[in-house]
Amino acid sequence: MRLLFSGGGTLGPVTPLVAIINEIRKNHKNDEIFWVSTKNGIENNYLNTRGIKTHQISSAKLRRYVSIYNILDIFNFTKALFESYRIIKKINPDIIISAGAYVSVPLVIMGRLMNKKILIHQQDVRIGLANKIMKFFADKITVTFPEQLQYFGENAVLTGNPSRFTGVDILNLSKEKIKEKYCFNSKPILLILGGSSGALTLNDKIYQDLDKLIQVFQVIHSTGENKNYIVKKQDYYQYSFLDKELLEFMFLADIIVSRAGMATLSELSFLSKASIIVPLPGHQEENAKYFAQHEAVDNSELNNLTENIFSLHKNQNKKSLLEKNINNIMPHDSIKRIIFEIYGS
Repeated sequence: MRLLFSGGGTLGPVTPLVAIINEIRKNHKNDEIFWVSTKNGIENNYLNTRGIKTHQISSAKLRRYVSIYNILDIFNFTKALFESYRIIKKINPDIIISAGAYVSVPLVIMGRLMNKKILIHQQDVRIGLANKIMKFFADKITVTFPEQLQYFGENAVLTGNPSRFTGVDILNLSKEKIKEKYCFNSKPILLILGGSSGALTLNDKIYQDLDKLIQVFQVIHSTGENKNYIVKKQDYYQYSFLDKELLEFMFLADIIVSRAGMATLSELSFLSKASIIVPLPGHQEENAKYFAQHEAVDNSELNNLTENIFSLHKNQNKKSLLEKNINNIMPHDSIKRIIFEIYGS
């Protein structure tokens, strides 16, 4: 079987699909994996280092508002359709799979015109414009939350959202061994995740209050590429990007501060982590609101983030409640469910 995945711009629509690919590679070793990405996106290096061959096409942003760039993007979108045609004709995939992202729209449209099976996955609470368009061309839509089933209709199935982490990954993890590996001490761990592209304002807030934080915590700070100052302090560990270390640090952390991308929220759910969420405006706010309504996270504004960190640290009952509720908010066998939709129907 030949499977063509698509997504990019950020790692948000990429990491859940990579989790699916990892499982496919274990159980369908003869199947071929391909990926259509943006030309200059962060996803290309991420995918190539995982042995996933990428084909780049033009990306046209889909805007809901009047802009002169809409005229230019008409040409980019048309160009992307022709690029998609050439890629599909060359690869001849049995199925095209996307988790949203503008780059996927021309590929999915062309795939439908070329009579290819289409599966799209809806991660976020808010249904993005890309998936609102692609649903008309999809044979199957997998969704994260039960409330989304009605919107997508009879072709939709509840799966939860894939996490790149699995039960096998955490089976042999030991907090003591991780502490020893990275020379951590006995102070609690505060992990700051700014998302795949980093977060300047979140970084600035952490730098501003860092002296207070390291009095209580060891702070691990993922800043994003080129979005950090070089800060060297005892009990402060700065990373521009976390890759192989991420699972160990998330597993170890006592509290995690994060944006509200659904890929990260799904990982927090899988690991049952007490978390404080600082959402970006837009769809992340709706993700954060949904999780907060289920008492699965603490939401925070930047201006009172540090106070909320200390407050949660002191409230063990609330930490335990957040850990329980975030684990229960979605199914954790989503990869198995989605792979069934790929192969079993």
